Amino acid sequence: MSPVIDVKNVQAEVRRIASRPEVRKLAESKPVHAAAGAGVLASQTLRELPGRLAKWRSEANANVSGLPRRASGYVTVVRTRAATGYDKLAVRGKRVMNGSTTNRRGGQNRRAVDNGKGQ
Repeated sequence: MSPVIDVKNVQAEVRRIASRPEVRKLAESKPVHAAAGAGVLASQTLRELPGRLAKWRSEANANVSGLPRRASGYVTVVRTRAATGYDKLAVRGKRVMNGSTTNRRGGQNRRAVDNGKGQ
C-alpha cells in the first residue's frame, strides 16, 4: 500500500518554511512550481494506475479474440506496400538500364545521352 500524503500538512509546512525571505523567493519561482506540479501529477497518476490496469486487462481479454484478424490485416497492408515499393524500384531500374534517366535539373544524364549516340 502506498503512503498517503496529507496535502494540507505539506502546504502548512511549506508556508512555515517560506516565512524566510530567501526561501519565499525560491518557493515563488516558476521552476519550483513546475517541479511541485510534476510531483502532484505523478502522485495522482500513480493513484489511478491500479484501476487503469484492471480496465486494460479486461479490455485486452476481450480483444484477444480479434488479434489474428488484425494481424492478417497488417500483413496484407505491409505486403501491398512492399510490392508497390518493389514495382517502383523495378521501373526506376529499368529506366536506368535503358539509358533514359533524367538528372535533377530535368535534363538527361551524360551517360544516357552518350549511350543514345551509339558509343
